[in-house]
Amino acid sequence: MLVLVALVTAGVVIGAGAAPNARVKSAATLIVSGIRVAYVRSSATSKPMRLVFDIDHSTLMLEEADKPMLVRRDDETPAAGAQAATPQEQEALAQAEKIVKGPRPARPVFKGVKALGFESDDPAKGRELGSGVRIRRFDVAHSKEPQYEGRGYLYFWSGGMTERAAIQIARSGSDETQLTVVVSPLMGKATIVGGAKTIDAEREDKGEREDRGF
Repeated sequence: MLVLVALVTAGVVIGAGAAPNARVKSAATLIVSGIRVAYVRSSATSKPMRLVFDIDHSTLMLEEADKPMLVRRDDETPAAGAQAATPQEQEALAQAEKIVKGPRPARPVFKGVKALGFESDDPAKGRELGSGVRIRRFDVAHSKEPQYEGRGYLYFWSGGMTERAAIQIARSGSDETQLTVVVSPLMGKATIVGGAKTIDAEREDKGEREDRGF
Protein backbone atom coordinates (compact mmCIF):
# COMPACT_ATOMS: atom_id res chain seq x y z
CA MET A 1 0.00 0.00 0.00
CA LEU A 2 2.82 2.39 0.90
CA VAL A 3 4.52 1.82 -2.44
CA LEU A 4 1.25 2.35 -4.30
CA VAL A 5 0.74 5.71 -2.61
CA ALA A 6 4.20 6.83 -3.68
CA LEU A 7 3.74 5.70 -7.27
CA VAL A 8 0.44 7.53 -7.57
CA THR A 9 1.66 10.81 -6.06
CA ALA A 10 5.19 11.22 -7.40
CA GLY A 11 6.80 11.53 -10.78
CA VAL A 12 10.10 9.70 -11.12
CA VAL A 13 12.79 11.09 -13.42
CA ILE A 14 16.20 9.42 -13.37
CA GLY A 15 18.98 11.63 -14.77
CA ALA A 16 22.52 11.00 -15.89
CA GLY A 17 25.22 9.68 -13.59
CA ALA A 18 25.65 6.56 -11.53
CA ALA A 19 22.49 4.51 -11.51
CA PRO A 20 20.84 4.61 -8.06
CA ASN A 21 20.63 1.24 -6.38
CA ALA A 22 17.43 -0.32 -5.10
CA ARG A 23 18.00 0.87 -1.52
CA VAL A 24 18.37 4.50 -2.58
CA LYS A 25 15.20 4.24 -4.67
CA SER A 26 13.37 2.64 -1.75
CA ALA A 27 14.44 5.46 0.59
CA ALA A 28 13.24 8.08 -1.90
CA THR A 29 9.91 6.27 -2.23
CA LEU A 30 9.52 6.18 1.57
CA ILE A 31 10.12 9.93 1.79
CA VAL A 32 7.57 10.65 -0.96
CA SER A 33 5.02 8.43 0.80
CA GLY A 34 5.67 10.20 4.11
CA ILE A 35 5.10 13.57 2.46
CA ARG A 36 1.74 12.44 1.09
CA VAL A 37 0.68 10.95 4.44
CA ALA A 38 1.58 14.16 6.30
CA TYR A 39 -0.17 16.32 3.71
CA VAL A 40 -3.40 14.30 3.77
CA ARG A 41 -3.45 13.93 7.56
CA SER A 42 -2.94 17.66 8.11
CA SER A 43 -5.83 18.46 5.77
CA ALA A 44 -8.07 15.84 7.41
CA THR A 45 -7.34 16.79 11.04
CA SER A 46 -6.82 20.56 10.58
CA LYS A 47 -3.64 20.23 12.64
CA PRO A 48 -0.11 21.21 11.63
CA MET A 49 2.09 18.22 10.85
CA ARG A 50 5.77 17.84 10.19
CA LEU A 51 8.14 15.23 8.86
CA VAL A 52 11.31 14.94 10.91
CA PHE A 53 14.42 14.02 8.94
CA ASP A 54 17.07 12.74 11.35
CA ILE A 55 20.12 13.20 9.16
CA ASP A 56 22.56 11.65 11.64
CA HIS A 57 20.56 8.43 12.04
CA SER A 58 18.90 8.22 8.59
CA THR A 59 15.35 8.02 9.94
CA LEU A 60 12.03 9.67 9.12
CA MET A 61 9.35 10.52 11.71
CA LEU A 62 5.80 11.87 11.47
CA GLU A 63 4.72 14.37 14.15
CA GLU A 64 1.59 16.37 14.97
CA ALA A 65 1.33 19.75 16.75
CA ASP A 66 -0.74 20.42 19.86
CA LYS A 67 -1.74 23.91 18.66
CA PRO A 68 -1.76 26.04 15.49
CA MET A 69 1.62 27.12 14.18
CA LEU A 70 3.09 29.44 11.60
CA VAL A 71 6.72 29.11 10.59
CA ARG A 72 8.73 32.03 11.95
CA ARG A 73 11.36 33.09 9.45
CA ASP A 74 13.10 35.21 12.09
CA ASP A 75 13.70 32.04 14.11
CA GLU A 76 17.24 30.85 13.44
CA THR A 77 16.64 27.40 14.97
CA PRO A 78 15.76 24.42 12.72
CA ALA A 79 12.36 24.11 14.45
CA ALA A 80 11.38 27.54 13.05
CA GLY A 81 8.92 28.44 15.81
CA ALA A 82 8.13 25.05 17.36
CA GLN A 83 9.34 23.86 20.75
CA ALA A 84 12.94 22.60 20.73
CA ALA A 85 13.12 18.80 20.54
CA THR A 86 16.84 18.07 21.00
CA PRO A 87 19.59 19.39 23.31
CA GLN A 88 21.18 21.18 20.36
CA GLU A 89 17.89 22.89 19.50
CA GLN A 90 17.34 23.83 23.15
CA GLU A 91 20.75 25.48 23.28
CA ALA A 92 20.12 27.37 20.02
CA LEU A 93 16.69 28.47 21.25
CA ALA A 94 18.11 29.71 24.56
CA GLN A 95 20.69 31.80 22.71
CA ALA A 96 18.06 33.21 20.34
CA GLU A 97 15.70 34.17 23.17
CA LYS A 98 18.46 36.15 24.87
CA ILE A 99 18.40 38.48 21.89
CA VAL A 100 14.63 38.85 21.48
CA LYS A 101 13.03 41.09 24.08
CA GLY A 102 9.42 41.24 25.24
CA PRO A 103 6.70 38.58 25.62
CA ARG A 104 6.81 35.54 23.36
CA PRO A 105 3.89 33.26 22.44
CA ALA A 106 4.03 29.64 23.57
CA ARG A 107 5.68 27.40 21.02
CA PRO A 108 3.67 24.42 19.74
CA VAL A 109 4.86 20.98 20.82
CA PHE A 110 5.07 18.21 18.23
CA LYS A 111 4.57 14.56 19.15
CA GLY A 112 4.98 11.40 17.11
CA VAL A 113 1.79 9.86 15.70
CA LYS A 114 0.81 6.59 14.05
CA ALA A 115 -0.37 6.71 10.45
CA LEU A 116 -0.13 4.74 7.22
CA GLY A 117 3.47 3.60 6.96
CA PHE A 118 4.27 4.87 10.46
CA GLU A 119 2.52 2.23 12.57
CA SER A 120 5.40 1.55 15.00
CA ASP A 121 4.48 1.03 18.65
CA ASP A 122 6.87 3.90 19.38
CA PRO A 123 6.27 6.65 16.77
CA ALA A 124 9.22 8.60 18.17
CA LYS A 125 11.57 6.02 16.65
CA GLY A 126 10.28 6.71 13.17
CA ARG A 127 11.14 4.75 10.03
CA GLU A 128 14.65 3.84 8.95
CA LEU A 129 15.51 4.89 5.41
CA GLY A 130 17.31 1.60 4.97
CA SER A 131 20.75 0.09 5.31
CA GLY A 132 23.46 1.72 3.22
CA VAL A 133 21.49 4.94 2.61
CA ARG A 134 21.86 8.44 4.05
CA ILE A 135 20.47 11.95 3.67
CA ARG A 136 23.34 13.92 2.17
CA ARG A 137 21.72 17.38 2.23
CA PHE A 138 18.40 18.75 3.48
CA ASP A 139 17.00 21.99 2.03
CA VAL A 140 13.75 23.58 3.20
CA ALA A 141 12.28 27.02 2.53
CA HIS A 142 12.11 28.23 6.15
CA SER A 143 15.84 27.71 6.65
CA LYS A 144 18.42 30.14 5.27
CA GLU A 145 21.04 27.42 4.89
CA PRO A 146 21.01 23.72 3.93
CA GLN A 147 21.51 21.13 6.66
CA TYR A 148 24.04 18.32 6.63
CA GLU A 149 23.54 17.05 10.19
CA GLY A 150 21.06 17.08 13.05
CA ARG A 151 17.32 17.20 12.41
CA GLY A 152 15.53 18.85 9.54
CA TYR A 153 11.80 19.66 9.56
CA LEU A 154 9.27 19.87 6.74
CA TYR A 155 5.96 21.43 7.86
CA PHE A 156 2.40 20.90 6.60
CA TRP A 157 -0.75 22.96 7.23
CA SER A 158 -4.45 22.21 7.02
CA GLY A 159 -5.05 24.62 4.15
CA GLY A 160 -3.26 22.23 1.80
CA MET A 161 0.15 23.85 2.01
CA THR A 162 3.68 22.71 2.74
CA GLU A 163 7.14 24.15 2.08
CA ARG A 164 9.45 24.01 -0.88
CA ALA A 165 12.15 21.47 -0.11
CA ALA A 166 14.85 19.28 -1.64
CA ILE A 167 16.11 16.15 0.13
CA GLN A 168 19.25 14.66 -1.39
CA ILE A 169 19.86 10.93 -0.89
CA ALA A 170 23.18 9.14 -1.25
CA ARG A 171 24.75 5.80 -0.47
CA SER A 172 26.43 5.59 2.92
CA GLY A 173 30.06 6.64 2.69
CA SER A 174 29.54 8.44 -0.63
CA ASP A 175 29.47 12.18 -1.29
CA GLU A 176 27.64 11.72 -4.58
CA THR A 177 23.92 12.42 -4.46
CA GLN A 178 22.04 9.81 -6.47
CA LEU A 179 18.44 10.98 -6.09
CA THR A 180 16.70 14.11 -4.81
CA VAL A 181 13.11 14.36 -3.58
CA VAL A 182 11.84 17.80 -4.64
CA VAL A 183 8.75 19.13 -2.84
CA SER A 184 6.38 21.76 -4.25
CA PRO A 185 4.61 23.99 -1.68
CA LEU A 186 1.32 23.86 -3.58
CA MET A 187 -0.59 20.58 -3.27
CA GLY A 188 2.40 18.95 -1.58
CA LYS A 189 3.60 17.32 -4.79
CA ALA A 190 6.85 15.39 -4.38
CA THR A 191 8.98 14.35 -7.34
CA ILE A 192 12.00 12.05 -7.41
CA VAL A 193 14.72 13.29 -9.76
CA GLY A 194 18.18 12.02 -10.57
CA GLY A 195 21.27 13.76 -9.23
CA ALA A 196 21.65 16.66 -6.80
CA LYS A 197 18.97 19.37 -6.79
CA THR A 198 18.69 22.33 -4.40
CA ILE A 199 16.37 25.27 -3.71
CA ASP A 200 19.23 27.80 -3.78
CA ALA A 201 17.74 29.66 -6.76
CA GLU A 202 14.41 30.07 -4.94
CA ARG A 203 16.24 31.31 -1.83
CA GLU A 204 18.15 33.91 -3.84
CA ASP A 205 15.00 35.05 -5.64
CA LYS A 206 13.13 35.38 -2.34
CA GLY A 207 15.98 37.38 -0.82
CA GLU A 208 16.03 39.79 -3.75
CA ARG A 209 12.26 40.30 -3.57
CA GLU A 210 12.44 40.98 0.18
CA ASP A 211 15.30 43.47 -0.29
CA ARG A 212 13.21 45.34 -2.86
CA GLY A 213 10.13 45.29 -0.64
CA PHE A 214 8.05 43.05 -2.91
